[in-house]
Amino acid sequence: MRAMRLRLLTVGLVLGAAFADAAGAHELAYYTLVVAIPVAAVVALAAVGAVLDGSAAEPLERVLAGLAAAVVPFLLLGAAVRAPLLEGRPPPTIGVTCVLVCLALFALQTLLSATAAAPRSLRTALGRSPRLAERPAPPRPAAPDLP
Repeated sequence: MRAMRLRLLTVGLVLGAAFADAAGAHELAYYTLVVAIPVAAVVALAAVGAVLDGSAAEPLERVLAGLAAAVVPFLLLGAAVRAPLLEGRPPPTIGVTCVLVCLALFALQTLLSATAAAPRSLRTALGRSPRLAERPAPPRPAAPDLP
């Protein structure tokens, strides 16, 4: 539960930085990104740690851990290019791009989690078995006899 709160906090901080940039409050966006960096690092370390100790054994959990770890460098770069520009000037394009990449990675995590969860609930609602292995294999055509 704590990890989920930290993930949501990271998303909220990066989203807040994007809105602050859009509103022209570039200094607020910078400080929001600075706060988001350690939070995202804790989330990434927890996810990668779960993969390494074996508690996250499913392939989806490994992918989500990789995506969580990929957010951190973009946050670092996005905050680093803004640091010398606190006089109110707009951030460089790379700074805005890094924030958008982070938001895209968060959206991809959400999409993957939702698509992994939705088929199970749909199969349960329809009364079907969740395992595809129980379905009979289609018949294979007979191979021609060679002389």
